[in-house]
Amino acid sequence: MPRKAKITTDDTDRAYQRERTEALKEANADIKQLPKTAPEHLTGVASQLWTTIVPALNQLGYITVADKSTLEAFCINYSVMREAYESIKETGAVYMNEGKVIKNPATAVLNDATGKVKSLGGELGLSPSSRATLIDMANNDDNVMSADAIADMFGGNK
Repeated sequence: MPRKAKITTDDTDRAYQRERTEALKEANADIKQLPKTAPEHLTGVASQLWTTIVPALNQLGYITVADKSTLEAFCINYSVMREAYESIKETGAVYMNEGKVIKNPATAVLNDATGKVKSLGGELGLSPSSRATLIDMANNDDNVMSADAIADMFGGNK
């Protein structure tokens, strides 16, 4: 499987990568940005994540309204992941039922949603390596995005 294209404006990266990044930014210039308000069908954690992350994504200029469904799926799966984790915290990964040890179905839900969050996040540039690239790009544009700000996007500093 071929490697994903690197998006970068860092002068230390290869010229063709920087040129491809600039071409992407130019191609996206005429496409609407993502709306800052979450779609009505997103509620709770999913809605909060949308409103937290969209301004940063719009500022970078790589994600547009064309990526809306990917971001929706990311937010929904993140919400499902958090809900499954809460269930596991309350009930445990396994529990006893009529003398039998039963695996909590939320463990499978958590596993599935976590995989989808990782995959969709990578598509949106939110994987650790993609995020590092985006942070470098933000720093190059004098828009410093701290580690705490990124953690806040995902509710990590609560």
